[in-house]
Amino acid sequence: MLTLITKQRVSSGFFQQLVNTQKNLINNFLWIRSASAIPPGIIGKYKRVLPAHMYKPRPRWETGDIDPYPNFDLSKILRPGFENSEELKTADESVKRVFTLEYATRAEIEEYYSNYLVKAVQRHPLDQSSYEVLIAKLTARIRMHIKYGDIDPRRSSRRKVVGNLQMIRNYLLNKLMNADYDVYEWLKKILRIEHAAENPFQTQVDHDDRELERMRLQQQAYNTVQMKKDELKLRFASEKEKFSSEKETLLTDIQRDLQDLRLEIAKYNEIRRQRTRTIVE
Repeated sequence: MLTLITKQRVSSGFFQQLVNTQKNLINNFLWIRSASAIPPGIIGKYKRVLPAHMYKPRPRWETGDIDPYPNFDLSKILRPGFENSEELKTADESVKRVFTLEYATRAEIEEYYSNYLVKAVQRHPLDQSSYEVLIAKLTARIRMHIKYGDIDPRRSSRRKVVGNLQMIRNYLLNKLMNADYDVYEWLKKILRIEHAAENPFQTQVDHDDRELERMRLQQQAYNTVQMKKDELKLRFASEKEKFSSEKETLLTDIQRDLQDLRLEIAKYNEIRRQRTRTIVE
């Protein structure tokens, strides 16, 4: 019996498809395994999500601004330059909405917010160069950068810009404080910012992560010691009150015993005196 063996050719695309299927299965398994805690802004189509503890926390904005950028209703505020338009007053709502800040650029929104703060602090309608106005404009720019910096926290250049703006604003605040302290305090209250007078003899030192961790642990140990001291003070205060009450009670008992002893001595002396008088008689 004759057996005929034939070779069947398999295309290379079949093997490529098989390899891709295996890769997809492995990637899906790794994705499901590591996606238990997904930090925001990290997910990508072909990125493996790492555990949350492997990402550095988002740094805080330490600019001294108590109030952040306010949440304006941009759909009801017209762009700068269109507030007094007579045509928009009679236009349709959809047309008005096109000319609102909802469809404006960031520069136009920043201009509106800057004018909003300037009108609150300027000395007269034409004031554009006083310390108060300059500080208000810088505050508007800083808060706008903070708003969009929270959206994209990995952009380090924005933090550098905010640091430079904050340095200029602190310089102007120091100038205003030396010129008129009452206006300086009033401006801080109106703009809702915190500022302390800088010491010219104290330099700013930037610490690395290891030094900051050491300082944090040192502060934590100091706080623990202070807490223990406060607990001991409270306990000793309660024991002191208890000791003072016991002391008063003990002193009262001693005085009573001494009084009784004096009475007994006086009584004994009186008896001896009577006996002596009887013997003499």
